[in-house]
Amino acid sequence: MRQRVSNSRATHFRKPPAPRGFTLLEVMISLVVLAIGVMGIIGLQASTYKQLQTSQNFSKAAMLASDMADRMLVNQRQVPADAYLHKSSDNLEEPAPNCGEAACNAVQLAAYDNWYWQTELLGIDPDDGSKVPGSLPEASGEVYLEGGEYIVIVRWNDSMDSVTGQACDALDPGDVQDPEDGLDCYAYALNLGCLDAEGAAPCP
Repeated sequence: MRQRVSNSRATHFRKPPAPRGFTLLEVMISLVVLAIGVMGIIGLQASTYKQLQTSQNFSKAAMLASDMADRMLVNQRQVPADAYLHKSSDNLEEPAPNCGEAACNAVQLAAYDNWYWQTELLGIDPDDGSKVPGSLPEASGEVYLEGGEYIVIVRWNDSMDSVTGQACDALDPGDVQDPEDGLDCYAYALNLGCLDAEGAAPCP
C-alpha cells in the first residue's frame, strides 16, 4: 500500500495595523497654526474697521466745514463784520431768538449759525443737550481770518487716545493727519474778496 504524503504550507494572514491617532505634539502644533490664522483675520478686521471709521470721520468733518461755509455765504454781509469768527472754547450759549423757530435779522442769524454749528460739531442735541451717537470724537472747531481768507477748520481725535492738541495746520495739507498725536483736521478756505469792508457789496 502506497502512502501519499501531502506537504501543505500553512497560510498566515497579517493583521492590519490599528488606526493611529494624533499625538499631543501634533495637536498642539495644529492649534498654534490655527491660532496664528485667527489672529491674522482679527487683525485684518480691526484694521479695516479703523480705516472705515477714519473715512467716516473725515466725511463728517468735510460736511460740517462745508455747512458753516454755506451759512456764511447765505449771510455774507455779516462776514466782514467778523460776526462768524469764533471757536469751540468760546462755549456759546443758545441765542435768543432761536432763528430756527422765529424770524431773525442778519446779526441774530450769525449768532444762531455759530451756536447751532458748534452743537453739530460737538455732537450735542440742540433740543435737550444730550450727546448724539456717532459724532466726531473729541471734536472742536473754529472760524478765523488768515491772509484774506476765512478758514473754517474742524478738528477731531481719530485715534481716540485722549490727546487732542492743536498740532495740525489748516493751510498745510501735509499736517492734516498728524501721526504723532492722531489728531485730524479738515479746513475749508472761503474767499469773500468781492465784499468791501462794510459788507455792502455782496458777491454776485
